Amino acid sequence: MTSPAAPSRLQAPAIDWLVLAALVVAWGSAFAALKIAVHDIPPAWNTVLRMGVATVVLAAICAARGERLPPLRPRPHPAWGWYAAVGLIGMALPFFFFAFAAQGLPSAVNAICNGSSPLFTAALAHVLLAEERLSLRRGLGVALGFVGLVVLVWPRAVAGGAVEGLALGAAILGGLMYGISNIIARKAPVISSTAGALLMVLTGLGFAVVGAVATTPLPPVPPLKALLAVTGLGVFSTALGSVGYVWLVQRRGPVFMSMSIYLAPLWATALGVVLMAERPGWSAFAALGLILLGVGLTTWKKALPKEGV
Repeated sequence: MTSPAAPSRLQAPAIDWLVLAALVVAWGSAFAALKIAVHDIPPAWNTVLRMGVATVVLAAICAARGERLPPLRPRPHPAWGWYAAVGLIGMALPFFFFAFAAQGLPSAVNAICNGSSPLFTAALAHVLLAEERLSLRRGLGVALGFVGLVVLVWPRAVAGGAVEGLALGAAILGGLMYGISNIIARKAPVISSTAGALLMVLTGLGFAVVGAVATTPLPPVPPLKALLAVTGLGVFSTALGSVGYVWLVQRRGPVFMSMSIYLAPLWATALGVVLMAERPGWSAFAALGLILLGVGLTTWKKALPKEGV
């Protein structure tokens, strides 16, 4: 069966760019929404609510498409173990870490730390995946990105003391969790993208509930502003964002998709400065430039020459 011809890289259909822009807005805006939500909802319960909303949305999408989760009986499908690991390491834990960091960091700084996750992915893949060894260019990109993290963290940790240092550590740890989960996801069995997203969110929700019940008392009913913020995180950044990501990778490939890695932190920084009156400081902007340059060197690939017409 012949696959449909890929759209031209120079004349991409408008829908591709619209989806890319929507993902940048959804992911870049998540850090401002987090800042609003954690003011009234503790990080652990913020994670539960966010993943609960995403689970409902993804379950509705799967039902509308007639898709089902892999079977649990008589023996669990192997995908359950793999996607549960991604649900814990790639969703429940980083969502908590970034929510915790939002209590002590400007949303722009939180987003810049998140933007470092491709660097962790590349470094871990070099160690764990034989087919993903770093070239000189990609190794330089990883090194530049980590220099950017030092530029971001060191002045703030020295000036801000232990509280801001803990918040920075949590944000960087969240980026590391994303890097680890990307490696796990590469080894996971292939299932429907929507079902896979639902499986990750559903299992991650289970871990999040256990963690919240064990560590944090149930908070009072939050104000409408916080509820709207966490609902937006669940619907747009988590549920629809994951579906749009997979859809765009399947249409245009990871190189086109990687543009969101550059644009989301820029959008988040602009939102923080314009709408939330944040002033990240010179070190944050210098770190943003170094991290984006590092990510560019790490993820950029030459386009292969086309065969035929």
